[in-house]
Amino acid sequence: PPRSPHARTTRAFRASGKGEENTTIKASTYSPTTVRMSIDPDKELFDSSNGQPPPSSAPPPPPEDDEPRKRTMSEEIEGGSDGQQTLHLSVTDPQQVGEGRNAHTFYRIDVRQGQYSDPLASVRRRYSDFQWLFQRLHAEKPGSIIPIIPHQQAVQISKRMSEDLIEERRVHLEKFLRKIQVHPELEGAAALSAFFSPDAEVFEKAKKDNPGNTNSDDQLDGTVPSTSKEKAKHMLVKLGVRAKVARGGELEESQDGAQMFEVESYLNTLESHVKTLSKTTLSLVNVSKQTSSALHELGQSLFGLHQTFDPEASKSTKSPLPSIKVISNVCASLSAINRVKFDENSAKVGTPMHEVEWSIKAARLALKRRKERQLTYNTFLQQVKNREESLEKLKVKATLSPQPNFDSKMSDAQTALDQARASTKSALDELDSVTQRFFREMDRFKKSVDIELRKLYAAHAKIQCDYSAQLNSEWDKLLPSGNGASRSPVVSKNSSDGSGDMAEMTMI
Repeated sequence: PPRSPHARTTRAFRASGKGEENTTIKASTYSPTTVRMSIDPDKELFDSSNGQPPPSSAPPPPPEDDEPRKRTMSEEIEGGSDGQQTLHLSVTDPQQVGEGRNAHTFYRIDVRQGQYSDPLASVRRRYSDFQWLFQRLHAEKPGSIIPIIPHQQAVQISKRMSEDLIEERRVHLEKFLRKIQVHPELEGAAALSAFFSPDAEVFEKAKKDNPGNTNSDDQLDGTVPSTSKEKAKHMLVKLGVRAKVARGGELEESQDGAQMFEVESYLNTLESHVKTLSKTTLSLVNVSKQTSSALHELGQSLFGLHQTFDPEASKSTKSPLPSIKVISNVCASLSAINRVKFDENSAKVGTPMHEVEWSIKAARLALKRRKERQLTYNTFLQQVKNREESLEKLKVKATLSPQPNFDSKMSDAQTALDQARASTKSALDELDSVTQRFFREMDRFKKSVDIELRKLYAAHAKIQCDYSAQLNSEWDKLLPSGNGASRSPVVSKNSSDGSGDMAEMTMI
């Protein structure tokens, strides 16, 4: 990839022989976007000969007994025991590895004590590793609103390895890490510790032991039978419950069912309104782009017309009206201003609007995880009903025709029923825990969406005001007087003959 301006500045510092102190002072004036690339641009992170990442560095030695234990990198990222977020994360330096269909990109994650300090540690992860982390956080902390990683499918290798797509992913991945870094519900997640571990074996083992999403029933600490036969029965019961819901049946709810209904109604209403807002807002953003293209085409045509005939060349006639050449130049200026306006609108209005839509999708996923726990709870409820019926049939059969082995069968049936009841209780406890986590998340989510919408429309208003003066200044050049004096004056609406009201209505 092309070197960043910061990389060139770094090389200039090295060539000048400045010390570390000078470099630090200069770096403090950089913008966050530039400093993010403050790594050695000349250092090869991968050996291109074998196409594999180098082995991870060894973990630091354990502290001596007489020294206080320092917090690990994972503890710092998760907030540690005191819950303070002290580290700054950045995703930089994408490196392409492999060729053909095996080609993929590794991203470097730097962990710093502050935004402009030297990296404390670095790990390299590929895009699929971030997706694994996203799935594992949903599995470990169900009900949490995990930020979405926007995904653009690229089938062709040339597009998958394009610099634009890689940079777009890098930006999204960095935002994703920074959001989960300060996420209050994710502290202590095992997936975070594994993801940021500098030991490659630890991370690979975590991915092998926990391949993305796992069955929600397996999270209930042994309440699901371990034998294949019992698991098959459990899955059959679950399929029956799903079929019941598909036919229009309702699942048994916990004591928070009424509140859950209100939350779902809020999400449905919000999604509908934001969909309309997004469509309209993005149309407003694109107006500047369309205007820029139209003015550019208009300016080119006018300039071509000017070259065929220029009445001012003879200097025989003078006109208060602007020449075709002047009009062409003004159109070119207006086109450039509208293009810059569109770029700023896209960054400050369009992108935040997309992020609001992604946040709603994230909330939907959190609700889905909660519904999965509700389905698990209903599955165990159905198992209890089935086993109660089986036990009752055995009792009736034993009364009608007693047999020697009925006592053993009834004992086994009673044990299975007790296990199902214990599983149901665990499933209900898990459902309540996930529900409360989801409620906490939704309280924060409502405030966040409100603030983000207000911020983006305030930004849009500011952009409109900032560029209106520039655009008006250019349009004024086309007025006969050249300074806007020929504009229609505003007539007072308080004139005695009422003509002011008529003039105002005409202007409107």
